[in-house]
Amino acid sequence: MTNPAYKILFEEFERYFPKISSGFKVKVLEKLYEVTYKKGTRVLNYKQIQDSGLFIYKGSAMELAVDKITLTETTTNLWFEKDFPYTTPGLFSREPSPSYIILLEDTHFVGIAFADLTAIRTEFPEVELLTENIRSHYDKLRLACISDFGYPAIHRVQKLENLHPDIYNRVEIQHIAQYHKISVKTLSRLRKRQSPGK
Repeated sequence: MTNPAYKILFEEFERYFPKISSGFKVKVLEKLYEVTYKKGTRVLNYKQIQDSGLFIYKGSAMELAVDKITLTETTTNLWFEKDFPYTTPGLFSREPSPSYIILLEDTHFVGIAFADLTAIRTEFPEVELLTENIRSHYDKLRLACISDFGYPAIHRVQKLENLHPDIYNRVEIQHIAQYHKISVKTLSRLRKRQSPGK
């Protein structure tokens, strides 16, 4: 496989389900597409049903939940390289999304239409196991994120910074504060406390 984006995607597939067949790989390759969107593009709108499974080869995105009554937007998730961005409910349940996904920078995706993935599933039962393992992985991440709110805010701030040292270059500080469920003032104070010599 010479396409580097596809190669990384299949490496991730095999991480989630090592027993992927060669027949599945050939069939999926026929349906994959690549696309690059500019920073600020919404790849999923509020109340839209996601029509493609997406894989971030290069770039990043964030998810903002929309309050049904006030339409207030709150940053709830961040997506980076090798992530499969989708909302819950949304892609797998085929329900309108309660949030939207917007790009933090120019982002290169590998995608497959959900209809094509569904058709492949009828021929290759492993698709069900693969998608379930991916969904389970992100469910666990969401639960871990919820669990982290039982710790002091400094714990959450340090954890995100350790995972993504360039986070403040990618995401505006107000969105990072929303993600941590703290004020911008509190986040700035916590960052200052960690700075050398402070």
